[in-house]
Amino acid sequence: MYINSGYLHNSLLDFKDKTHPLVVGSCGTYRLIHQPRLPTYRPRGRIDYQLLYITAGKGHFFFDNKEQIIEAGHMILYKPREMQKYVYYGADQTEVYWVHFTGSNVKNILRQYGFPDKERVFQVGTSMEYEQIFKRIIIELQRCQDDFEE
Repeated sequence: MYINSGYLHNSLLDFKDKTHPLVVGSCGTYRLIHQPRLPTYRPRGRIDYQLLYITAGKGHFFFDNKEQIIEAGHMILYKPREMQKYVYYGADQTEVYWVHFTGSNVKNILRQYGFPDKERVFQVGTSMEYEQIFKRIIIELQRCQDDFEE
């Protein structure tokens, strides 16, 4: 498995921050190469938001106890405290990017960019531009250069 990720202040802990409109806590990518499966199960979710972008393969997500297979070109949004259950299989050659974020204005920012409150899955197509945005976020979190938070 290939992993590349960055964490705000090198902390692996999820957190809530209401002092800024938007704060990115972590960002990364997974690519399953030899690993047979990569499951995630967070029965109580996290205290921040998570946005996943599937760039290759597919993921098996469980919403309301029903499995939904989501292909490349989709984003999945988890809100705070929402149960997260999903698995990637090596045979699917899954590649996914993820970002965790929090902030005082996240709900409005999501609405402004076309993420309705009740939706979880968004078809956005595959785009190198999306991948580059995630890669830039990862690099910013890894390097922590002057003014990286902005």
